[in-house]
Amino acid sequence: MQFQEKYKTYFQYIDKEIKSLKTFQAVPLFYDPIHYVLDLPGKKIRPLMVMLSCGIAGGETIKAAPAAAAVELLHNFTLVHDDIMDNDETRRGKPSVHAKWDVNTAILAGDGLLGFAFQKLLQTDIQARGLLADRFTEAMIIICEGQGLDKMFEEQQSITADEYLDMISRKTAALIQLSCELGAIIADADQMEIKQLHDFGFNLGMGFQVQDDILDITADQDTLGKKVGSDFEMQKQTVLSIKLRQKIGRDKFDSLDLNSYTKLLKNEGILDEVGALAENYFSAARQNLNDFAASEHKRLMLEIVDDIQHRTW
Repeated sequence: MQFQEKYKTYFQYIDKEIKSLKTFQAVPLFYDPIHYVLDLPGKKIRPLMVMLSCGIAGGETIKAAPAAAAVELLHNFTLVHDDIMDNDETRRGKPSVHAKWDVNTAILAGDGLLGFAFQKLLQTDIQARGLLADRFTEAMIIICEGQGLDKMFEEQQSITADEYLDMISRKTAALIQLSCELGAIIADADQMEIKQLHDFGFNLGMGFQVQDDILDITADQDTLGKKVGSDFEMQKQTVLSIKLRQKIGRDKFDSLDLNSYTKLLKNEGILDEVGALAENYFSAARQNLNDFAASEHKRLMLEIVDDIQHRTW
């Protein structure tokens, strides 16, 4: 069964929330790019995590729909601004916002998405909305820290694997962590359950990004949706490039083309080493769910772990 079809019911709730944004005046320059972004195809894994985490913790999943929409809006805010900073011309197979309009319009659209994210979050019908806003705001700042580190690393060749993993824990894992934590809070889970789902989100997010680094080299280009090897050709730091540079030395690494880089990753055992790292994160994520009672929500969440671990996209 296709991913979108499997979780169709949840996506209907999320899409309904996103389509009910409260606006105040018709301003096409502002709203057209926002609607464009929200209409782009996407898996919506993070908002799905909010709803399933709520269900796993014994809550009513529909109550988590506004917060789930908030997470998706926050995610899209980061993508629009990331595309500007990275000068990426495409997003999900379509022109990025700044490529279709211009940089200033894209900045404005990103700002609007962030505003709407808080609008939706505060529509969550629970007494602990202040706690939701506190966690949401903290995560947003941590994600920005991660993006800042990522940009800093572009100018540095002495980054260690541990420094890189810290960066992706902020840039990528933090939003998945937040998604799972929000769901638990909405379910009125106890502190232990909140921590278990928080840790689940961390491990899944870390596994997701490490696997993403691997896919940049190993995936089919049409399935991946971007040029294979683009991280290497753009000289982006990944756990693969960092480990290989440390192993063969900077001078030799700097002389590599994509073909020789790919061969050395295999011959030096780096692909296997990083693959094992991703496996460890996914295994830890599954263990984080062990103490929760069996339920349809838990079954679906474990299926998502499998889908992400074995994905080709």
